[in-house]
Amino acid sequence: MAGSSTDPTQQLNDYIRTMHDQGILDDKFDQLLALRREQNPRFINELISMFTNDAEACIAEITNALSLTEVDFSTIITKLHQLKGSTSGIGGHRMYQACCEFRVAAADGDKDRCDELFLRVKEEFNTLKQCFDSISEMRRNIISNGTRRRRRRPL
Repeated sequence: MAGSSTDPTQQLNDYIRTMHDQGILDDKFDQLLALRREQNPRFINELISMFTNDAEACIAEITNALSLTEVDFSTIITKLHQLKGSTSGIGGHRMYQACCEFRVAAADGDKDRCDELFLRVKEEFNTLKQCFDSISEMRRNIISNGTRRRRRRPL
């Protein structure tokens, strides 16, 4: 098959294009890729790691807020605003859309709808995280292979 002989960089580009086609990523992710600098080839992986850690913390706080007997919707809205902003900033299109819908339900004070939409946000986060894990792994391999090739070159 043609894909098996494709170089790792092309495989990464094809994977990212597929994630765009599925609506998981948007153009903001491409803009971040363009910011990548030679001085720090691990920039994207570091950014993904920061996003993932921050998103997991927000999701945990929203989980706690939704589990209270008296739901504090203002706390949920604050955490959702943070989650929505970081998701938008990294180019997580479908997760961002899910956060927007959840935000409307939280503003309406609709606990049942919030529970339902929070499940969708978590599902979209898991999908985005899997996507980012794959991208990070491919990039690590590309960086590692590039480093090994440079070391093998005679001086």
